Amino acid sequence: MLPALALGAEPPNALTLAGRARTGQLIDGAVLRRVFGILGPAEVLASLGAFTAVLLAGGWRWAASPDAGLLAAASGAAFTAIVLGQLANAFACRSAVRPAWLIDPRRNPLLLGAVAVELVLLGVFLTVPPLPGLLDGDLPTALGWLLAATAVPTVLLSDAAAKRARRADARP
Repeated sequence: MLPALALGAEPPNALTLAGRARTGQLIDGAVLRRVFGILGPAEVLASLGAFTAVLLAGGWRWAASPDAGLLAAASGAAFTAIVLGQLANAFACRSAVRPAWLIDPRRNPLLLGAVAVELVLLGVFLTVPPLPGLLDGDLPTALGWLLAATAVPTVLLSDAAAKRARRADARP
């Protein structure tokens, strides 16, 4: 939530915030298609992939019940992937036309601060009792951390591909 609030403080810049003119609608259809058709599925793919891979690497097999520790580690990996995917989403949403890596993140110190706070909160939710137990999660395994981290490039590359396709479609 904090990164979303920080996006509201994005300094105006014609190149950064270039996009369609407002139509008077409450929610722009292009934004909905991007969120639910591109960014959301990319996050889901990363989080479910991390969850399933941690289970499989821990010895779980289809139709078997995983032990509680393995399930908690897989849940922690999925939760971490969701948080990291949302943080990547905040950077992707800084522009409707440019990939996130072409926009200097230092232009919005509030966004960087919000990301730092979100990462601290992630650590708190995974380590400070009784929060991990309430969430049925635990610290991810090393593999879980690695797989969760793939949420960032998955979201950013999916967003960049969608922006590139949209620019190509807009050309006469």
